[in-house]
Amino acid sequence: MITLHHLENSRSIRIIWVLEELGIEYDLKTYKRLPSGLAPPELKQVDKLGHAPILVDGSTSLSESGAIIEYLVSKYGAGNYTSPDDVFWKHYIEGSLMSFCVFKLVLSISIEKIPVLLRPVMAVVPRMILSQWVEPNLASAINVVENQLSNKQGWLVDGDSRGNPTISDFMLAFSVDVLVYGGRADNLGPGLQSYAQRLHQHPSYVKAIEKAGDYRYQKKEN
Repeated sequence: MITLHHLENSRSIRIIWVLEELGIEYDLKTYKRLPSGLAPPELKQVDKLGHAPILVDGSTSLSESGAIIEYLVSKYGAGNYTSPDDVFWKHYIEGSLMSFCVFKLVLSISIEKIPVLLRPVMAVVPRMILSQWVEPNLASAINVVENQLSNKQGWLVDGDSRGNPTISDFMLAFSVDVLVYGGRADNLGPGLQSYAQRLHQHPSYVKAIEKAGDYRYQKKEN
C-alpha cells in the first residue's frame, strides 16, 4: 500500500491528483499547517526538513513533487500520461513559473501580516522587491504558459495518445490554482482561466480536492 504524506494547501495536492488519475490505492496522511502557516513539527518525523509531499511505496521513499510524479507515472501509468514535450515543461513549471509564484506568495503574505499602522514603513522593502523584480518576472513566466494554452480546449501539451493529462499537467495544476484562485496574479489571460475551469471539472482532480482537506485555491461557490 502506498502512503502519501500531504500538507494541506500545498503543492502536494498534485500527487493526490496523480494517484486518483491513475486509480492507485493509497493511504493519505494529511498534516494541518500551524497558525503561522508553517508545516507542523510532526512532518519532521517523516522528513527531516519537514517538507511535503513524501511518498512511501514499500521500501521506496521519495520526496520532491517532480520525482514522485515521474516515479508514479513510470511504474503505474502503463506507458500513458507522458509526452515528449514534458521534458521542457516539467522543469519550466517548477524552476521558473513556480519559483516566482512562491516568491510573490511569501512576500504578499508577509506584508499582510504587518500591522496596518506599521505597513507604510515596514512594507517598503518587500513592496519594492515585489514591484521591481518578482512581479515583472512572474508576468513573463505566466505569459509563456498563456501562449501555450492560447486557443486550447484540452491539456497543456494536448495530452497523451489517449487524451489523458501528462506530467506537464500534473506539475502545472497547483501553480494554476494559486494564480487563478489564489489571487496572486493580475490580468490573467483566457488560456489560463479556461484551463483552470477545465481542471476543476476533471473528475480525478475533483476527487483530489475533496481528499486534500482544507484547500483554499479553488473557485468559491456563491
